[in-house]
Amino acid sequence: MLLEKRSKSTKAINEINVVPYVDIMLVLLVIFMVVAPLAVQGLDINLPSVPADEIELENSEPFVIDVNENGQYFIEEDGGNVQVSLGFLEDRFARVIQTNPDIEIIVRGDQKTSYQSIAELLSVLQANGANNFSLATQP
Repeated sequence: MLLEKRSKSTKAINEINVVPYVDIMLVLLVIFMVVAPLAVQGLDINLPSVPADEIELENSEPFVIDVNENGQYFIEEDGGNVQVSLGFLEDRFARVIQTNPDIEIIVRGDQKTSYQSIAELLSVLQANGANNFSLATQP
């Protein structure tokens, strides 16, 4: 008799409690909302301001080279900007141009950088077969 009473009082629950899942999703949403703006990294480069028309890129992934005010070169690699030497840049670009000879190159030079740094970079690009490059400016 005692066994019968226990089996009658225990009933199988056919519903899933979704409250913990909603709590977890809300916490994840808040975390991503806070972290997403911090994940956008880049160099702080003050581009020169000149009136120019915007260029329509044919390729979706241009090869971007940043030059800071001290004349140091940076490329984006593994989700972050990495400082590179002109020799490393020449070697890397030679491999890039072999796989895609029509790649767009965008040079983002700081307005306070020396003309010599930009000229050396453009010389290296041209020597390695670059025929489609532009200088980024502020509108």
